[in-house]
Amino acid sequence: MGGKQKRMTVSVFSGSVDRLTGLAMLVSGAVAMGMEVELFLQLWGGAYTFRKDVIQKNMNFSEFQNLGPEVGRRLQELKLPSWFDLLREAKKTGNLKIYVCSTAAAIWNARKEDFVDLVDDIIGAGEWVDKMSEADITLFV
Repeated sequence: MGGKQKRMTVSVFSGSVDRLTGLAMLVSGAVAMGMEVELFLQLWGGAYTFRKDVIQKNMNFSEFQNLGPEVGRRLQELKLPSWFDLLREAKKTGNLKIYVCSTAAAIWNARKEDFVDLVDDIIGAGEWVDKMSEADITLFV
């Protein structure tokens, strides 16, 4: 990747396992390609799902909820890492920053220490919009 490092920003609204798994795969691929990736965790996608007391218990699916247990079993059978583990590995090996929306954190009455250690900071929407405006790729999950 010659020249300036490419940047990808992702606004994460959904906290469902299926969408977070897809997100983690995209993020892992982007980080492996040397991209700088930033996530903005909104209401369900961050300020709730990334809380220490919620993250391991989350088995919600956005679509075809009746297939959730089957998908969970298949992920285990295939020995695929969880979305959380994929993000943890991407953070270790590349340039990944994860932010929680300040308004969403306030809704859940949460402080930075209430979130898992993957979270870098709590920021406002204005700061996030500035980051998105400078990115090469911007997604909403």
